[in-house]
Amino acid sequence: MTVQIDPAIRNLCAIALALIFGASGAIKLRDVEMFEGSLANYRLAPIWMEKPLAYVFPLLECAGALGLLVHSQRTTAATLLLALLIAFTGAIAINLARGRRNIDCGCFGPALRQELSGWLLARNTFLMIIATVTLLSPNGRALEPLDIVAVVVGAMVMVTLYASANIAIANAPKLRALEAM
Repeated sequence: MTVQIDPAIRNLCAIALALIFGASGAIKLRDVEMFEGSLANYRLAPIWMEKPLAYVFPLLECAGALGLLVHSQRTTAATLLLALLIAFTGAIAINLARGRRNIDCGCFGPALRQELSGWLLARNTFLMIIATVTLLSPNGRALEPLDIVAVVVGAMVMVTLYASANIAIANAPKLRALEAM
């Protein structure tokens, strides 16, 4: 039995993911050296792979984001982004298990420095759920004009909430330091 989903929900998730990963990849590509430093801090890849990965990851993010906007490529793109999320989440979890919290996740390059935390694991789990929803088959219902408005507004709201959560995660260590004073 195939699980199907309303096409408006699938489109909303695809557009929100496309905006999030398109921005993430583009920001990293603007300062590849800084992202390379973030990758090095994870201490998971051999040194000789850090520079190639600093280009490959953001390019894959951008390719996945673009693929989500092309209906015929949506499943492949969502699968790619889900695989990246699993890899990124695993890297964060490994470093948290090692007790290495005071490194920048590198998720949004120099635009938003975030220390590793359980909140990043929760955030990535949320993104994995959205990617999984995007993988579900639409139920065949035709989209109405009002659906398109709801999808666009809903995607903007999801991205705004996502950005707000990222800012809160980034500022949490600073707030704890202020409280300790």
